[in-house]
Amino acid sequence: MILFFNNQPVSEGVKVSRLLQRAKDLYGSDFYNLQNQYWVGDSLTVDSLFPSWIIREYNENTSNVLVVPIIKNYLRWLLSLEYGYGAQLNWENIRTGLFVNSKFLEAYADFHFPNADFSKVPLSSILSNIKNFTVMAEVDYYNQKGTAQAVKYLICSLLGFGWEEIDVYTSNACIMQIDVVAAKESNLKSFIPFLEEHVFPAGVSIVYGVK
Repeated sequence: MILFFNNQPVSEGVKVSRLLQRAKDLYGSDFYNLQNQYWVGDSLTVDSLFPSWIIREYNENTSNVLVVPIIKNYLRWLLSLEYGYGAQLNWENIRTGLFVNSKFLEAYADFHFPNADFSKVPLSSILSNIKNFTVMAEVDYYNQKGTAQAVKYLICSLLGFGWEEIDVYTSNACIMQIDVVAAKESNLKSFIPFLEEHVFPAGVSIVYGVK
């Protein structure tokens, strides 16, 4: 059987340059060219990932075994927080919301407020405040959930209001009053749908006022 090709064969150098350009187009950085950089991905050595015959061929002629440097650079990109996908996990930082990597903030938000879409305005503007919210969320929000104190903690820590800019109190079991300074009134109104769905206790009427 005879096979016909429209394109002429290219050299290995051209193939490598095209591969590198494709990587830059996809991942947006020249991370593989950085020198004196510690790469977590390098801890997964090629010796542990490939059979001995591939390693032997690579050591004898590196230019003929491109799969080894390709996989090595892929692991660098995969695990790098600064230059790549960021699959490297610092478990202590993940457990501590104040220090969690920004890549995980939406996951944190979804954990605390399921089905709230923090990828869209206005919630996207406060996504970074999830870190502040988690600091004392267990004590000041969940342990008092549904109370005026819990609502004020959330509005201040998550929505970014100053503690003196807002007052939250109840006049009876069925009515909660929220007073905000005039300069922040419109800002609070933009978050009312979120507050009504995820924060305010069921069966309680909310009354808004200006301090």
